[in-house]
This record gives sequence, C-alpha cells and structure tokens, in this order.
Amino acid sequence: MTDERATTAGPMDAVESANAGQIALLELIARQAPLPEVLDGMARCIERLTPHEVLVSVLLADPDGRHLRHGAAPGLPDFYNEAIDGIATGEGIGSCGTAAHRREPVIVTDIATDPFWADFRDLAGRAGLAACWSTPVLARDGALLGTFAMYHRTPRVPDESDLTLARIFAGTAALAIERHHDEQARLAAEERARAALEELAEAVRDAERRAAAAADLAARMRAAATAQATAPHPEHCQLGGVPPCEAPAEIKIADSWGDAAWGCPDHVEEAIINVRSVFIASEELGGLAAYLNR
Repeated sequence: MTDERATTAGPMDAVESANAGQIALLELIARQAPLPEVLDGMARCIERLTPHEVLVSVLLADPDGRHLRHGAAPGLPDFYNEAIDGIATGEGIGSCGTAAHRREPVIVTDIATDPFWADFRDLAGRAGLAACWSTPVLARDGALLGTFAMYHRTPRVPDESDLTLARIFAGTAALAIERHHDEQARLAAEERARAALEELAEAVRDAERRAAAAADLAARMRAAATAQATAPHPEHCQLGGVPPCEAPAEIKIADSWGDAAWGCPDHVEEAIINVRSVFIASEELGGLAAYLNR
C-alpha cells in the first residue's frame, strides 16, 4: 500500500497544503457540518499532510474546564481513546491535561522519560506512542475549549513547520468548537422559547376551559334558581357550616348518595366545583326526583 504522505515535501509545501486543508475545513464549518465530522476531517487532513507519521487527537473541555472529553482521534486505538476520555486538567497530567491547565503548548518529546506521563506511560506504550505535543484550544475570550495533540511513534522534537501546523489547526478547531457551542446555545434557547410558548398556550387553553366551565355552571345555576323558585325551601342557605350562612336559599343540590340541601349561589358553586359527587337537583332526574325532592 502506498503511503499518501508527501514524504519529500518541504516545510513550506506542508504549510501550503495545510492552508488548503484548512480552507476545506472552514467550508465544512460554514455549512454547519456536525462537530465530530469537522474534527475527524481535520485530524485526517493533518495525518495525511505531515512528512512524518503523526496521530492527531482533539479533546473537548467540559463546561467547567476540569475534564477533557474525546472529540476526534481516528488514528489512535479505541482502547486509548476510551482510557483518556474524561481525563482531568491539571499540572503534570499528561501533555493534554497540562496544556489545558497552563493554557499554553506542552511539548513532550519522549513519553518514556517525561514525568508528566508517569500515570499514562504504560497506556502510551500499549498504543505505541513515544511523543506527544499538545496545544490548548482557546476561545476568543480565552476560555478553554479543548486540546489539539500530535502523537508520534518515536521520540521527536518539533520543527518550525510542526509548530505552524499546530497553530493553524488549533485555531481551526477553536472556530469549529465555538461555532458548535453557539449552535447548541441557539438550539437550547429555541427549545426554551418553544417550551415557554407551549406552557403559555396551555395556560391560555386552561383559562379558556375554566372560563367556559364557569359560564356554563353559572347559566345552569341561574336556570335552576328560576325553576326551583316556587318549590318549598328553607329561608337561608344550608351550606355555610359554622357560622351558618345567612344568604337566601335559592338552589337545591344533591349528591350520589341521595343527600340534598338548599344553598345560596356562592356556596352551591363552591360545592359543585370541589365535590365531584354533587350536582344540581332537578325534575329532570327522573326516578330519583321524588327521593331528591323529599
């Protein structure tokens, strides 16, 4: 299989190719391609461009900046990506954790001897990694967005073209991640607005239902008061409790167990609304009428 890397390309050729690759990535960002697609494309682009074998990893910072999550690393083995997913940021925590903590590039040229890799040396050895150069990915306001790392199979010191590539693509990663965050914030705001509108609409519908029910009940109570006006009934409302209600008794109500009482409009409305078994007694009750009108 032919290696697609331009092994004979000079430093300027690599930078020019990187610029072309960056333009393609910017087009992806402008089209609002998913962040994993952009970061994966960026990693693969760099891995093709560099004259020496390099494996690229992008880690994404948690909102609090205390941990780094897997973003893209198509050339690294899955077990390695899984092991470092969620790595803490802090001094001496590998190349990436330290770069994120310091907010500046961290160049580890030999993982086998560097103290920053003491806790990850065996893991790196199993993955065949010998050097790691990590650059923090920072937002325009200086907030930590993640890290951009270049791994090598052998101990290696970066040259100027390596550092230029890192700067170019760390900036591209920052643009992609910020764009993603902005889009997520926009979608979240739209969802909150949609939920608020739906809540408001439901409140309006509920108010309309309540208003309609209240109007219907008021109409039924007026009709019942008119229909029952000539029926024998007590002078005062029987529903007031203690102290008793002194308002005139106008409407007769009953419940499912056959109990009946006369009340004023206010207490009748309260009873019907709050007690499910209560209803307005009327001659339309058929066979129950005689019992309810006792």
